[in-house]
Amino acid sequence: MLTLVLVAGLGVAWIAVTGAGDPDKGKYWVQFDNAFGLIQGGDLKVAGVRAGKITDIRLDQRTKHALIGFKIDKQGFGSLRRDAFCESRPQSLIGEYYVDCLPGTSDQVLKPGSTIPVTQTASTVAPDLVQNILRRPFREGLSLIIGSLGAGVAGNAGNLNAAIRRAVPALRETDQVLHTLAGQNKVLADLSVNADRVIGDLAANRKDVGRFVVTARRTAQASAERRGAIAAGFRQLPGFLEQLRPTMAALGQVADDQRSALSNLDASSKQVTDFFDQLGPFADASRPAFRSLGQASLTGDRAVKAAPGVIDQLGAFTKGTPELAKNLAIVLQHLDDRKHAVEKDPRSPGGQGYTGLEALLQYTYDQTTSTSIYDQNGHILKIAAFFDHCANYANEETLRKDPSLDTACASRLGPSQPGLTTPDTTHRNASPAADRAAHPGASAQPLPLPLPEPIAPLPGQGAPAPGGPSTPSVPSVPLPKVGPGLPPVPGVPTVPSAPPVPSLPPVPPVGGGAGGGGTNRGGNTLPPLPGGLKTAARTDDRASRTRLLDYLLKP
Repeated sequence: MLTLVLVAGLGVAWIAVTGAGDPDKGKYWVQFDNAFGLIQGGDLKVAGVRAGKITDIRLDQRTKHALIGFKIDKQGFGSLRRDAFCESRPQSLIGEYYVDCLPGTSDQVLKPGSTIPVTQTASTVAPDLVQNILRRPFREGLSLIIGSLGAGVAGNAGNLNAAIRRAVPALRETDQVLHTLAGQNKVLADLSVNADRVIGDLAANRKDVGRFVVTARRTAQASAERRGAIAAGFRQLPGFLEQLRPTMAALGQVADDQRSALSNLDASSKQVTDFFDQLGPFADASRPAFRSLGQASLTGDRAVKAAPGVIDQLGAFTKGTPELAKNLAIVLQHLDDRKHAVEKDPRSPGGQGYTGLEALLQYTYDQTTSTSIYDQNGHILKIAAFFDHCANYANEETLRKDPSLDTACASRLGPSQPGLTTPDTTHRNASPAADRAAHPGASAQPLPLPLPEPIAPLPGQGAPAPGGPSTPSVPSVPLPKVGPGLPPVPGVPTVPSAPPVPSLPPVPPVGGGAGGGGTNRGGNTLPPLPGGLKTAARTDDRASRTRLLDYLLKP
């Protein structure tokens, strides 16, 4: 008897704890504008997670709103707040709907059996209903509704505003659906174009499709037999995902760090592809080289075996090289130190003079410019090396010993060549007679030179006598023939500046006395020489020569 009483007490306690005796525990009501798509026994979700079922669907006779009853039977989801918000959402494309509620954040808990007002709800407008209004006769009906909308809502502006506000989620979702369809219009067009081809391929491969269905059935059957293990795997999935989160974050960081490297690799992909394409022919071409390298390694092996003696000698030699290197460093530093310049030069940096290394480079530069002529286009070497019998044609002495060199090797412009056909003015003897004796082949008379334009008479002098001889014309100078076997004479390059004027021979006496004017061989009157300058057969005074040159060369 005591046992029965104890069992009965435990049963009552269990009923009290579990609430089995309270049918309204966890049950709530919600008002919707309409119950489209909702069915009794449909799903109830809290924040997107299934937590119960729809128990009742009624009509509120007072407000004409749909009254939906639902019960939360999943532990942990029964605490709704006063500001809970519910809306109906499509479950799938076949028209099934469910109720999704947000529990709210208010401090007041919603008691079981309470009703969520219609102001805290929203209804989803089905896309097929939106599309149906575009078909006849719904289209004409919609036109009539819109035409009489002003009169119908004239006194219900507040209710219309509230309905529009509650319909905002539905309109937003509809807009999102239409935007998605607009973004996929090309895909939809391709789908409609290729649908017939796909259906034809499925019809042609109906055996494979049937086999796939059979295999899918077997797979589903095997999955059903192992549902316990699959369920255990899903139960362990949250923990696995929690442990996977840091790894995925680190992997994302690695991917972000590799972005620049992958961008550079993408930019270099063409070069890398070309490199690998050319690597094959290069490898084929390198096979003989590797074979030769293998043969050379045999000789290198013998050389390496014989190298220890040479290495020992080099080791003994290198023992004294540090001191030699230090002395060489001292010498080079001394040559590169401007404080040890031989003399000061204002052209050097700071005017301290040039270092020894700079002087060596300057010497090399001076030697280069002294043996070459140059202009704005480049340098031309004045020395031409050749190897034949004309190499002996150096000066008048060699020509005097071998006169045949003049015919074979001479290359000059005009009939006159100083030292050969005319006296060399740079080597003079004691008298003109000695010069003529030294050059018997040269003409005793100087060559006729072309006279310049007539000189305007100086102040105080009269004009030249009329009828005097005119200025002789410039004689044509025949070019000598190029010797046999020699290349053509190249064009003369442009010389940037005239060479220095050599010292002139003594001026022959001019008629008219000292300091007076005279006449030349053409009979033209020459102006008097500058004051203090006397003519003589030989003038050795340096100052007189300078004044004479200034007088002859001035414009």
